[in-house]
Amino acid sequence: MTIRPYTAADKLACLDAFHSNMPQFFAPEELKDFDAWLDAQAQYNPDNKEECYFVIEVNGQVIGCGGYYVRADKTTAVMTWGMLHRQYHKQGWGQKLLLYRIDLIKTNCPACTILLDTTQHSAPFFTKMGFAVTKVTPDFYGPGLDRYDMELKN
Repeated sequence: MTIRPYTAADKLACLDAFHSNMPQFFAPEELKDFDAWLDAQAQYNPDNKEECYFVIEVNGQVIGCGGYYVRADKTTAVMTWGMLHRQYHKQGWGQKLLLYRIDLIKTNCPACTILLDTTQHSAPFFTKMGFAVTKVTPDFYGPGLDRYDMELKN
């Protein structure tokens, strides 16, 4: 298993992971935003510790992706577009990718509060990982996909 910075060459694998999680975890309407966001990520300096995006590889194959950014006030870090290809769910890979990002945030921004938003379908995973729900917005991402705002509790 390898976790490394995202490159433009990873785009198709990340889009494939996204597709595999529709419509349960991502609304089809979000695909265009994710696609454009990946293009922007390919332009970032991989040494930038305030906005990072990574892929997780197993046996040389990209099986998922996820990142974070630190807000300008340097008090908050937000997890971004974390996902695994559906066939790799419930095998521990998502936990490894999440803990990798949390460790980087704690190293690079020790005072940062760590936030994320997700759906009701992924919220139980994040709860097991130490996050607590701070707000729920019904149908935020699309019909039947509620937004759960969550914060990592220390």
